[in-house]
Amino acid sequence: MSIVMKKNVPILIVALTALLFLLEFFVFPELKDVITMLQNWGIILTAFTLGFGAVNMFMYHGKQVSRRTKNQWPFSLWLLIVLVIFTVTGVFMGATSTQYSWLYNSSYFALSATVYSSLGFYMTSGIYRALRAKNAESALLLVVGIIVLARNAPALAASMPILIQLDSWLSAVPTTSAQRGIMIGAALGALALGIKTMIGKETGFLGRLTEGEKGGS
Repeated sequence: MSIVMKKNVPILIVALTALLFLLEFFVFPELKDVITMLQNWGIILTAFTLGFGAVNMFMYHGKQVSRRTKNQWPFSLWLLIVLVIFTVTGVFMGATSTQYSWLYNSSYFALSATVYSSLGFYMTSGIYRALRAKNAESALLLVVGIIVLARNAPALAASMPILIQLDSWLSAVPTTSAQRGIMIGAALGALALGIKTMIGKETGFLGRLTEGEKGGS
């Protein structure tokens, strides 16, 4: 396949699509029907991608089962069984059916809650390492953490009302200011990435890096 079909055509499609979205949003609202059609295409492509990923996962784990990969194939077999059960139930009975809801609540939901609860031990260990006052910054973080934890302890909050005021101030002023700075930085970064993608300087979505990206520049 030529370089034109592999690189230039995808970049041109991305640039034209992004330009259409920008024109519809800022200049020509009459393009709303075209944009809606493109969005529907995006939904279809996303669904196709998910389906392709499921097929690829089925092929990979099928090989693990057929080869009897040590310490792996029983888990792969169980994954395939669950995948088939969920797929058949969802397709023939509907994702909102009682049977599908029972499967979800009895397996996935319960396992998610178990994994999330087990993360509490790792979170506690992480908090312990993060809140050690090694320097001024970590000491400040420790003080703020103590205030927030004490605020969420009903007995301490009731006996020391100033904790509620301190927690409200911390949430409304320093935290909000930091969040806004992060959001502004992320928005500028997304804007720069979008412009680079439109003009062909960013080709990561094609599955490969440019020479500049390979060199770290």
